[in-house]
Amino acid sequence: MNGLRPVEELAANRPHGVRLRYLAGCRCLKCRMANSNYETSRARARKAGDWNGLVDAAPVRRHLRRLSRQGVGYKTAADAASVARSVVAKICSGERQQVRGRTARKLLSVTSDARADASYVPAAPTWARIQQLQDEGFTKTRIASELGVGRAIQFRRTRVLARTALAVEKLWRRYMQ
Repeated sequence: MNGLRPVEELAANRPHGVRLRYLAGCRCLKCRMANSNYETSRARARKAGDWNGLVDAAPVRRHLRRLSRQGVGYKTAADAASVARSVVAKICSGERQQVRGRTARKLLSVTSDARADASYVPAAPTWARIQQLQDEGFTKTRIASELGVGRAIQFRRTRVLARTALAVEKLWRRYMQ
């Protein structure tokens, strides 16, 4: 059993004119009208391009993996798209094979710009900017001082925090452009 109560049980205490009563088998005028209104609004939404049927979750899963490699975790992506974190976790794990069209569109619209400042990004561009600053005569001590990180640059060579990469980029732009 799927854990859901039968539609007849759910509709038992509902008034006539509610679509749930129609789904439970009532065919009175009010219930038929409620069903007709629902179907009309769905058709209108589909025609306007807001179709919300089930779609394959694989493209969304690939997009979330790509974002993850760019430093955007599934929680950040979920928050940026206003989608429940539990839904996004199930998509990432493969537990969800299909998602609603609107959910897919929201998640596919998330870009790497949504990354959290405490996420990790590749360090190569950051180190390249530091090297360019050094080539222009800046010492590592001055660079560290301008970044506000003390007297020495102590960043990893493979990855740095997104906020560190942004701070180095701002410093680089200030002097190099």
